[in-house]
Amino acid sequence: MRPWFSRGATAVVLAAAAAVPATLHHPIATKAADAHAATAGIAAADPADRALYDRLSLQVMALYDESRGGFVRRDGTPCEAAIELGLARGAEGDSLALEHALHTLRWMHGLLDTVGGGYFEGERDADHQSTSFEKRTDSNLRRLGILARVASRPGETFARDGRRVVDYAQRLLVDGRGGFANGQMGSRDLEPATNGVALRGWWRWAVHTGDPRLRDFALRSEDRLWNHCRDLEQGLVRRDTWGKVRTPSLLADQVEMGLAYLHGWEAAGRDSDLVRAKAIAAHVREHFEDSGKKGGGFRDDYSRERFGHSRRSGRPFEENAVAARFYAELGAATRDTSYTNMARRTWAGFDKSFEKPKLEAAEWALAIRATWAGPALERGQWGGKEGK
Repeated sequence: MRPWFSRGATAVVLAAAAAVPATLHHPIATKAADAHAATAGIAAADPADRALYDRLSLQVMALYDESRGGFVRRDGTPCEAAIELGLARGAEGDSLALEHALHTLRWMHGLLDTVGGGYFEGERDADHQSTSFEKRTDSNLRRLGILARVASRPGETFARDGRRVVDYAQRLLVDGRGGFANGQMGSRDLEPATNGVALRGWWRWAVHTGDPRLRDFALRSEDRLWNHCRDLEQGLVRRDTWGKVRTPSLLADQVEMGLAYLHGWEAAGRDSDLVRAKAIAAHVREHFEDSGKKGGGFRDDYSRERFGHSRRSGRPFEENAVAARFYAELGAATRDTSYTNMARRTWAGFDKSFEKPKLEAAEWALAIRATWAGPALERGQWGGKEGK
């Protein structure tokens, strides 16, 4: 089957997306977003935020390629952020974006390991003729969170696929003391970034099912990550089996776990999780913000040197998108505009990077959308049909 757009049509759409003026909004999506904001008691979308969101969304939607499977990279791995963005736009009234997200999820069904459980990373790993065998924790659990959004749709395999991922995780990925390994093979040391992504997907599935056992494991995991991985000076770090810090303090470790604590507070209402999320936000602002950049953004790592200064490092595109999303969601959940403004400074510093269309820009679009979409998760109704 041919891609949704021909090559020429894609070029036209991408050019149009790059040239979206500040006053242009998607009328259906804007109306839905403003209605949701009024219901939730939060501010409507800022016009500049809305314009950038539409610009990035158009770029991502134009990269949908049905011949590959949908929102799928050239290496055969799906882009989870693009799928999530398609579902979000579908909730705003964009039926084409919704159908493209659902099509990609149906294609992803072919990546499930029907013998061992869980998702293979991409087509290469799912090919039985290949010697590759990669089933990562972070991608599996992020896909679980996406499946939770559509698990109630009739006539689909999404709910069953989600249960398979949970079963796989419980058998091979979780540690009974709390936390997730990076994969079914290799080191079992806790890594905050992997656990942050995993907990976000786990929380969303827990809220969907209302299963208190899933809630309790998530809370236990959050406590263990905080007690085992937190360093008073460096924030969340990666330790080996003997407790020694293995790597410098990384941006991804902070912001992924920051989002996990925030989602845990939204889902279960434990105030200590919000306190932890705010502590991480303060630490990232103090030690990772690249004040030398006019527009804003965060460095990749913070390494305490001889005189206590942080080492200069790059500003990774995807990790900064997650950081922006963390601050945007924290601002929406607490109604504290200082967090929202930090998120805006972050994407302002990457404006030139948005000129080249890429599927990974979906993470930025989701961060921008968080400024008006309200809290990411609803409070769980524990004791649901799968929790009894």
